[in-house]
Amino acid sequence: MLNQLIRTKILRCFYDIPLSNFEKEMADDAIKHKYVPSLLTAFCYSMLLVPSLLLLDTAIVVSVLIPTTMVAGTAWFSVSLASMKKKFENFGMELTTHLFTAFVLSLIMLFFATLTSLTTVIWRPYIPESVESNSYILLGAAILAVCVVGKLLFSIFVGSLEYDINDAMLTGQNEAAERFFKQSLSLLFTTSQQLRQGMDLQVANYSLGLAFYEVFNNIKEIQVSTASKIDKLLKNANELIGTPAMEQKEADGIVLELISSFINVCVDDEDVRAHRSFEAIVFELDCLEKNHEKDEFDKNGEKTKGYEIQEMVDTRMAIVFSEMSNLIEEFGPRLFNNKKMEE
Repeated sequence: MLNQLIRTKILRCFYDIPLSNFEKEMADDAIKHKYVPSLLTAFCYSMLLVPSLLLLDTAIVVSVLIPTTMVAGTAWFSVSLASMKKKFENFGMELTTHLFTAFVLSLIMLFFATLTSLTTVIWRPYIPESVESNSYILLGAAILAVCVVGKLLFSIFVGSLEYDINDAMLTGQNEAAERFFKQSLSLLFTTSQQLRQGMDLQVANYSLGLAFYEVFNNIKEIQVSTASKIDKLLKNANELIGTPAMEQKEADGIVLELISSFINVCVDDEDVRAHRSFEAIVFELDCLEKNHEKDEFDKNGEKTKGYEIQEMVDTRMAIVFSEMSNLIEEFGPRLFNNKKMEE
């Protein structure tokens, strides 16, 4: 019921937006494992506060609630899972759940405190004097209030501690991501533009090798467990950089292998595989490979059937680099969290 309420009422506008499978799965997971449990926990604990609001002077509770609400709200709105490492995503869900629970609990407690304060004239006549003078009942109400406030403070404490340890784990990650985008995207875009405009064969080979080297070197930082496989690709890229004067067919063969490897290191995710840029890379690679294999020669040694002029090959490669740049810009480091490749 609460799940449906969140979907159809609170997040109705959000779910009206065309969402990818990945985005919808993330939203559904957050509702099921974070919002619903947090709201239920907060409401149940808040109900324990009601006896103390009706029977005791709760000015001290309200004085505690105001700063804790500000702290919980500030912490909650400051936390972002976008900067969290992939392997810590479950831990991140737990972290934000604690902070969200604390924030919602403090809001509901403030609401109950305000409600009872403003409606005193309505409910006060119905409380028997025997109840107000019973020390055991008052003590029980006080204990329940302490439990509620304790839960609130504990959730803030745990969330803060978890946030701090996550922050420690991010040391250097933001700088690495920034370097990846600045260098990789810049080289891919520049190489794509140069190939479109036409360049000398050796310069083209060198530029292609340099761009691939930078891309795979940064992927190596993301896929640490596949370092040995990435090193082989870096070696191939270095061949283009070190010997740009190699035969064109040999150079094209290396480039095709590197493009194919780029496709393989991309995450096996439906959103990525169905993306227009990914499909464009696969299509252009298929065309390049077919034409590369079809090369035939006549009696004079001239290439004939299936041969595309170098300008056409460069144009296809320019498209590939442009689409690679689009993919990296669209998905970021998540593009290379490929568990199958790591295995």
